[in-house]
Amino acid sequence: MEKIKKIDLHLHLDGSINKEYAEKLLNKKLTDELTIKEKCNNLKEYLDKFNLPISLLQTKENLEDFSYLLTKDLVNDNVIYAEIRFCPLFHTQKGLSEEEVIQSVLNGLKKNRQIKTNLILCMMRNLDYNQNVKIIELAYRFLKNGVVALDLAGDEEKYNNDKFVELFKLANKLNIPLTIHSGEVGDYNNILSAIKYGAKRIGHGINAIKDLKIIEEIKKNNITLEICPTSNVQTNAISKYENHPIKKLYECGVKITINTDNRTVSNITLSEEYNKLINDFNFTIQDFKLININAINSSFLDDNEKKQLLEIMNEK
Repeated sequence: MEKIKKIDLHLHLDGSINKEYAEKLLNKKLTDELTIKEKCNNLKEYLDKFNLPISLLQTKENLEDFSYLLTKDLVNDNVIYAEIRFCPLFHTQKGLSEEEVIQSVLNGLKKNRQIKTNLILCMMRNLDYNQNVKIIELAYRFLKNGVVALDLAGDEEKYNNDKFVELFKLANKLNIPLTIHSGEVGDYNNILSAIKYGAKRIGHGINAIKDLKIIEEIKKNNITLEICPTSNVQTNAISKYENHPIKKLYECGVKITINTDNRTVSNITLSEEYNKLINDFNFTIQDFKLININAINSSFLDDNEKKQLLEIMNEK
């Protein structure tokens, strides 16, 4: 599995902090502070694992160093392109401006020329309107300069998509591409609203399997699902791995991508995820190649960049 060239389109920066790096910053050994053992009671319990890495990533040096280390971890997993997402507002606790936060992360990512990366900036469901507008403004300022899209992340059960209509309108007005976390937990109609509000991709979207009409709507609108199987089980969105709907969605003709979500919190690599999918659902090497080609075509890159990646993907 390590030899397969891979794309990761749904990868959270804070949830993928290098454990050894965190231990060095804290000057102590960590056990399960950063990682889910097997399963959470709910999504909130999973999201609480972000608190420690966020507290560590509050200086230019730490943000840059960690971002570089993340690229090294990705290269070791044979990932050739990743869209990495995070909320810059969470990293200003020690006085950095949001612009400094984004630039520090970009500086770290650019140090590694073995992998192509871009950022997706996350609006958060628990932030107020003005804070999320600030994130839209930042995405617009850095668009095509290391930032390629906006996301809406956070507790989907507590805050559904309809609460954020004005933000989506603003993003669309500024022609900023959108992916929206929807249909992982809570009301699966969030998937329909995400499509209505302009999302080109859906973060998770696994509850689409509950309604054929939603599957047809996804296909009709050429929407891609960013699926993260191990994470879905850990957040209790899916009861157990063998019950995950990824193969059914794939066989229904839904465009899917396979992603880690949070490499450290979920304690998963794409190579390990692929092995699980082979063992539990009989996915094949050819399936993975087609899914990764689809990931390139569904990325927020321009056509020329997609073409270059497809050439790399098809190299022997």
